[in-house]
Amino acid sequence: MIERPLNLLLVEDDRNLAELLSAKLLSSETALFQVTALENLGAAIHHLRAASADVVLLDLDLPDSSGFETFARLHAESPEVPVIILSNADPDAEQLAVRTVQQGAQDYLVKRDVHAAGFELLLRAIQYALERKRTQRELRHAYDDLEKRVAERTDELVRTNEKLRHEIAERKRAEEALLESNARLAEAVEQVRKAQEHVVQRERLHAIGRMASGIAHDFNNALTPVLGFSELLLMRPEMLAKKETALDYLRRIHDAAKLSAGVVARLRDFYRAREEADVFTAVSVNEVVNEVIALTQPRWKDQALAGGITIRMATEFENVPRVSGNEPEIREMFANIIFNAVDAMPKSGTIHCRTLRRNGSVVVEFSDTGTGMTEETRARCLEPFYSTKAEHGSGLGLGIVYGIVRRHDGDIQIESELGKGTTVSISLPMQKETTTQSAAAPAPDVPHSLRLLVVEDDALVREVLAAYLREDKHEIEVAEDGREGLEKFRDGLFHAVFTDRAMPEMNGDQLAIEIKKLDPKMPVVLLTGYGDLMAGAGDRPEGVDVVVGKPFTQELLRQGLQAALDMHRPGA
Repeated sequence: MIERPLNLLLVEDDRNLAELLSAKLLSSETALFQVTALENLGAAIHHLRAASADVVLLDLDLPDSSGFETFARLHAESPEVPVIILSNADPDAEQLAVRTVQQGAQDYLVKRDVHAAGFELLLRAIQYALERKRTQRELRHAYDDLEKRVAERTDELVRTNEKLRHEIAERKRAEEALLESNARLAEAVEQVRKAQEHVVQRERLHAIGRMASGIAHDFNNALTPVLGFSELLLMRPEMLAKKETALDYLRRIHDAAKLSAGVVARLRDFYRAREEADVFTAVSVNEVVNEVIALTQPRWKDQALAGGITIRMATEFENVPRVSGNEPEIREMFANIIFNAVDAMPKSGTIHCRTLRRNGSVVVEFSDTGTGMTEETRARCLEPFYSTKAEHGSGLGLGIVYGIVRRHDGDIQIESELGKGTTVSISLPMQKETTTQSAAAPAPDVPHSLRLLVVEDDALVREVLAAYLREDKHEIEVAEDGREGLEKFRDGLFHAVFTDRAMPEMNGDQLAIEIKKLDPKMPVVLLTGYGDLMAGAGDRPEGVDVVVGKPFTQELLRQGLQAALDMHRPGA
């Protein structure tokens, strides 16, 4: 919190932006500003010579100066004044802004982000810049003080040495004093080092704890339908005779299992920008909302009733068109919003789901009658790891929702009032007619009757993997570890190899290398629970052609096998 009036110099030739920023700063309720807005560098330098400024907001492209030279001239004139760069959104401008930060600027803001995020982003940047500049001054003062003390100590030693020429006893005493001083200094340095390590370790463990809490929280949410519906089938086997009911439960279990797998995938996909390779299909929002309501029923109805809480689910659907998107991500996004709404109603309430068409977009609104949020919480609720639930929440839910909305070129609006509930509105672009040609690619045409080697130390995974491959009419040879797999590879003829990564004796990475030594053209597919993380980091071990993440589906296995075979076709 800024506690005193700040003299802020705004150097920006875009009058509209300058007026907007000045108005926001002058109307701030959390800090008092005195804003001087100038349009060129010469005027800014003249102002700094005649008056003081606590912080400068600087556009690099001005009528009388442009680029890095703008910052260099202003910084040379007043090196003690913290400077925040206002950058355009193009890559060259951002690279230039980064260079200025490396040469002494305290921060840089992209003008587009300032428009989008509002005053809070600008105020935080000013606060951080002032704090960093204050820290730099304190460090410099401490260094000057240390130099002074060292100089004083040096003078003392010089005088002592002069005396030592005359008195041997005095020299011995001075040497002992110096050794004692050095010991104290070494001890102080060691204490500082240990304190720094402690702070770093504490922050690292804190971050890991928050991440682990979030992953456990989301896994439990996603696994609730798996446990609930499977337990119902086990408790009442007669349900299996009701084909439609059994298939409905199995579909919900399957969807929930895919959501569980998506928890790990989010470690790579969190806030990932949409890529050209992302496959978007036509998605019926009304159908997905209905599926999510059914999928999350064990949480908002069954578990709530068990705790003495009654939550009513109401729907109001318009006949809206389809949107272009990733259906599993959209399903996950809606589930997170419903889970947040449930958490916000500890004493019963209603969740109202509504779909409508607005300005070329399909809007999905989720309103709850829960506790609501303060304005500060509402403004920060989309930040990753921000949570008001203490140890009961991770702060990942709405951050994940925001990431998915961004990847779908959509928009999210949150309205909330303390004690009156919250409304989350998601806007997704309607599917354009021209996108019908970009339907999902057909399943890979994998040859049948291939002889495949499967190396997996987990018996259940090995059984599922072999069953999937045999379903595609392949002949399977299995091995329980890397060494057995290598022996069977030497003794047999195979078209491709599937291997787990983490195995005793010889892991999958080592096995792949040994296989490629025997047959460089042998396709090798690596199966690992870290597949999404490896894909995000671009990690593919030596000897491995394709990495497939666990849990896998039959379609993923087919795609992985086809990709590995294609890599070794003539001319590939």
